[in-house]
Amino acid sequence: MNINLTKIRIDCGTQSRTKIDDLVVAQYCESIKGGTVFPSVVVFHDGLEYYLADGFHRFLATKAAGSPGISCEVINGTLRDALLYSNGANGEHGLQRSNQDKRNVVIRMLQDLEWSDWSDREIAKHCHVSHVFVGNIRKELGASKEATKFERGGKTHTMKPKKEEQVQEEAKEEWPFEETPEQQMADAITLLKAENETLSDRLAVATMDGDEIEKQMAESTIKDLRAQIRLLEIELAAVKQSRDTFQSENAQLMKQVAMLQKKIKKQEEK
Repeated sequence: MNINLTKIRIDCGTQSRTKIDDLVVAQYCESIKGGTVFPSVVVFHDGLEYYLADGFHRFLATKAAGSPGISCEVINGTLRDALLYSNGANGEHGLQRSNQDKRNVVIRMLQDLEWSDWSDREIAKHCHVSHVFVGNIRKELGASKEATKFERGGKTHTMKPKKEEQVQEEAKEEWPFEETPEQQMADAITLLKAENETLSDRLAVATMDGDEIEKQMAESTIKDLRAQIRLLEIELAAVKQSRDTFQSENAQLMKQVAMLQKKIKKQEEK
């Protein structure tokens, strides 16, 4: 199904990556202009809005290429369904996720009131990481649970968490690709900035006047505004990339014109 880009919401926090790769967007854009057909992006439709859940690089590249619409796989569901889907996106296909991207989606799951009740293995399966990786992050966040509930054979069972010495005996998460020290530093800075924003927002909500409902609404509004800011930053980066590309191509053309003018002048002098 082809949907007009203006009808697709990309400002609702469904981007699971920590950042957009502007170079990839530019490469995709050139490929689209050259006739390459990319797989459909995934959107969730709640009857009113279309929420982009997978395919942000393709979406931005299509927009940069000047196309009015994009091919979409439409799934009936709510914004929350789209958020959950996005946490597992790109785990087995598409542009490879960075270690920070994987960490980001696990943190999103663990900080959610509902999804944090999932077992480490359930979260790991959904996010395409190891359960040890999830357990380590849960411990960092101080979000460990006394017990995990799960269903099997139509009955609800309770599983107590492993002791610390048992966890330490488990194999550590091994990543097939290692980031450079520069990338690790950049990821660490990005994470610290995000955590600083989150803590600042929580502090602002906690100190505001109002009842609990008003505070929840304020926190939700702040999250939406943060998402919109990130979107604007992404679009600004894409505009800068397009500008730089245009300026580079323009400079090359001016050099070619100057060379041709010199050749013509030499021919006329003969």
